[in-house]
Amino acid sequence: MSFQCSNADFYVRSVQDNEIFMVRRQALYNSEVFRDMFTCCGEFEEILELHESADNLSALLNLLHHPPQPPTQLKRDNFNLIPKVWNDPKTVIPLPLLPSLFELADKYALPSDSVTEVLGEHLLANAPEEPVAVYVFALSQGLHRVASKTSQFLQPMANYRLEEVKMIPVEAYHRVVQLQDTRVKAMRKHLLSEEIFPHGYGYCPSHSRETTQLWHSKRMSLAVKVETLTDVAGEMEIIAYQEPVQSCAVCRKACVAAVEMLRYKCRKIPRTVDKLSS
Repeated sequence: MSFQCSNADFYVRSVQDNEIFMVRRQALYNSEVFRDMFTCCGEFEEILELHESADNLSALLNLLHHPPQPPTQLKRDNFNLIPKVWNDPKTVIPLPLLPSLFELADKYALPSDSVTEVLGEHLLANAPEEPVAVYVFALSQGLHRVASKTSQFLQPMANYRLEEVKMIPVEAYHRVVQLQDTRVKAMRKHLLSEEIFPHGYGYCPSHSRETTQLWHSKRMSLAVKVETLTDVAGEMEIIAYQEPVQSCAVCRKACVAAVEMLRYKCRKIPRTVDKLSS
């Protein structure tokens, strides 16, 4: 991570790598550690020497001079349950860089609102692709909000290898298992109870038998496959493109209504561990 500074008026040297950086003195005051240092020891005339590697020092100076901005978020369409927003990858700090940035922010007491909280948003932005790694790291840092939101992206815990999940504390692991069990049971219940012609509403006199059988067959086969991340409504929506539903306006309307009701009910199911009842 390279660092450049315009209008520099001070120098900081990496003792470890003997590399000197031109910096703005005022930017260093964004660190409580440096503020206290300048207050106690007076103004350094020319250069401040730190026992950090050049890479770490470059990263620290970037945090001080150019605090990170939150990832750019784009709304997804209403049919996507997870995630609700999409983060532009070009604006997200990669996960491998974040642990050292959090460590530097803590070590040098950088502002929580402009640095630590924003780093948390970047950590969360990595959750859809690396949910276990993000979940473990968030828990280790006491970032409970990030950990909770990350829980919605976790696959069924049985899918992971022991090496991947062994760092998750037992209590946190148990909460995820409870969440996933709650979701599967609720989705299966909604799926099996949703009818395509509820109480005869939207009944098609020409194809009701075939359409009802098609709906029933699909939901029964899907019910045994439901997992915590299954888009139940999306799976059932496939029926709208099968005969006789595809060619019948009445059946298609009933199918769309049933799918939308199923989608609505599934949205009410807890997706994160903080939404579980104690």
